[in-house]
Amino acid sequence: MPSSTSALVATLASALLLARSASAQVSLSPATSPSSAGSVISNTINPSYAGFGIEPSDLFVYTGTSSANQLTFNLLSNLANYTGAPPHIRIGGNAGDTMLYDSSVTGYALQQNPGASGQGSARPSDYYLFGDDYFKVMKYFPDHTPITYGLNLAYQGSDALQRIVEQAGAAFDNIGTAGSGSGPKLYSLEIGNEPDLYIDLGYRSNNWSPTDFGNEWASRAEVIYNQTLKPRGVSSDFFEVAATATTASKNGQPFRIANLVGNTQGVAADNGIYVAGWNQHDYYYYVGVSGYNLTMSLLLDLSQTVKQFGEWANQVSQSRITGKPYYLREMGSVGPNGLAGISETFGNALWTLNFFFYAASIKVDSVQMHMTQYSIAAPWQTNNFNNQSPHVRPTYYAWAAWAQIIGPTCNAQIAPITLSNQPSSYNNRLGAYAVYRGNTLTSVVMINSQPYYSYSGNPSYQNFAISLPSLAGQTVYLSVLYANGADATSNIQWNGISYEQSGTGQPSTVNGSQWTMTVGSDGTLTVPVRDSQVVVASTVRLGREAVNTKNCQSFISSTAASSSGGGSASGTSGSKPAPTFKSTTGFKSNLPLSMTAIIAIAAGGGVLLIALLGLFIWCCVRSCKKSNRRKARSAAILKAPPRHDDHPLLERDGADESYASYPAYQKGYDASPALKGWDSPMTSVSHQHHVLPSQSYNNVQPQYEYVPPGYQYNQHTPQMMHSPAPQQMHFQQTHVQNPYRAYSNSQPGYSQSGHSHGHGYGGGHAF
Repeated sequence: MPSSTSALVATLASALLLARSASAQVSLSPATSPSSAGSVISNTINPSYAGFGIEPSDLFVYTGTSSANQLTFNLLSNLANYTGAPPHIRIGGNAGDTMLYDSSVTGYALQQNPGASGQGSARPSDYYLFGDDYFKVMKYFPDHTPITYGLNLAYQGSDALQRIVEQAGAAFDNIGTAGSGSGPKLYSLEIGNEPDLYIDLGYRSNNWSPTDFGNEWASRAEVIYNQTLKPRGVSSDFFEVAATATTASKNGQPFRIANLVGNTQGVAADNGIYVAGWNQHDYYYYVGVSGYNLTMSLLLDLSQTVKQFGEWANQVSQSRITGKPYYLREMGSVGPNGLAGISETFGNALWTLNFFFYAASIKVDSVQMHMTQYSIAAPWQTNNFNNQSPHVRPTYYAWAAWAQIIGPTCNAQIAPITLSNQPSSYNNRLGAYAVYRGNTLTSVVMINSQPYYSYSGNPSYQNFAISLPSLAGQTVYLSVLYANGADATSNIQWNGISYEQSGTGQPSTVNGSQWTMTVGSDGTLTVPVRDSQVVVASTVRLGREAVNTKNCQSFISSTAASSSGGGSASGTSGSKPAPTFKSTTGFKSNLPLSMTAIIAIAAGGGVLLIALLGLFIWCCVRSCKKSNRRKARSAAILKAPPRHDDHPLLERDGADESYASYPAYQKGYDASPALKGWDSPMTSVSHQHHVLPSQSYNNVQPQYEYVPPGYQYNQHTPQMMHSPAPQQMHFQQTHVQNPYRAYSNSQPGYSQSGHSHGHGYGGGHAF
């Protein structure tokens, strides 16, 4: 018999009848276990997988200074409660290659270096100085937050090695590592930000190559290991290598992973003992660089994300050949700081959640979405900017949904589900993923990215007909990611929870009903999903689960021992060496082949003499190259670069922050306001006004030592992009009761009945 349902389907019946167009059912059959999902199954999901990147010059805005930024802390803590571990934070970006550590510097503001002399067309590589207080504010992140920290590779002064060793040592001393008690944990070090752009940024001359990068990188990894890591009992495989950030230019293409590990150039095979993983960056769209105009409809075309990420997907495959993890440490839908009308909308939340699943399905091991203090793409805003006070943006709900769906068991994997019978009007608008906990199918995620805009009439629904024979007759729980439309900028819900209403980032339950459905005796389940909406059908109640401590401890131990950072005590400081590259050959033939690969192909003809000759040549070449690399590395350590003290410094007397993020892409983008070292507004609020958790930050006037030009305080919360007409005001009230409905409850056949399992939260915490 067809599937029977709970009262939810009765509630939806009139909605489906009143939908503007009837859609055929989309059919999907998720694999019953990870082993039967095939090659598309993800790696085991790290509970910290979906994280954030913070531009180094903007760190204080998110952390606070003399006291914690409570909005940031609460939002990160929510995610930690859902997965059992805080999200991974990367402190890195272009500004990091303009900052030098100086232990004599005190205070929280970055200080302009009066004796700056480094190279750089936008800013010299020693433009800023900072001290220990810079690292100490990271203590405001939730306990055990894994942190990847970026070191300055751009600086080439005669004291460059001493400087980078001191910087790494300060990071270890002030942040701490696994096993060092409470607080965040230094997970890995990144040496240099986007070296393929160093020529464009003026940090290196036009003949700088991946070989030069490899020698400089290795010289710094080696000296940091010997002077900083080894004395602390930390494994040598603690460093992340920056692969190409763009292949749009000829300078970026040679920095592909396949080239960097080739014996003829780059990060040679004998440096694998220092590599924790590959660190790569991307943006779906970049203002002033992408050669087209981005629209909401184009962003929500799911096929466009796959197309844009094609080059990076190839890089993921290359990383797997080397046996090292692949980390997407800087990402976003729109760089550098977002695009009005898209980045601050619910449509961006839909795109972000889908991207988390897509990236995991191609075996990306971690994703950090980048944030600056001026970015409208950031999931929350901590300062007064664009006439808006601190608030949570719709995109944050993508992190909350992901965290609850993956859950706190530390054994989740995901796989895409093939859809059949899609209507032509929904081409590239529908997606589905299976989520497994251990060997069990736990959730089916259904995404409908067809753009639906607020108050544009009755929405359409798409039915997902799921084949679940192993769950026949069982009850499943529904969780919904909902807004009035793709253009909504507030009043978002995930699983009945709002993160906006409290004003502090703490969760408030605005819909306590738990919707359920029952899988039919024939194993079918039909779920309607509104346009611009995500529905998750699960065998567990998402967000209400206990952490599986045993699984999580086992997972953390296994990742630390497998060269994925985290400061494992094994490796070159223990009884066995740190793992080097699994392979440096075997890449696709359309990529440059290393000498080893060329010889291997020649020897494959079966002639023993050729094989022996090839082996002899290989040994000679390898011996010579090792000798040359040692010489080059020594030169990289000892050679002092030319000084430019006689040249006037760029912007020496100004603190214009327009180059804090991607100066190479500055063309065509308006400069950002200046950074003057002022305290975080949210910090000022929290320690000067003693705001209680129940008090909204929107009602408090922040205090500044310095107010950036053009900033205006707005006492009101962010407004919807389209204000509803008076007769439509009841729409908003309706969706609080039933997330599937977005039209008047005066329509015939409407019912608000539903299954409520005794959890009628009236605005309290969701857990």
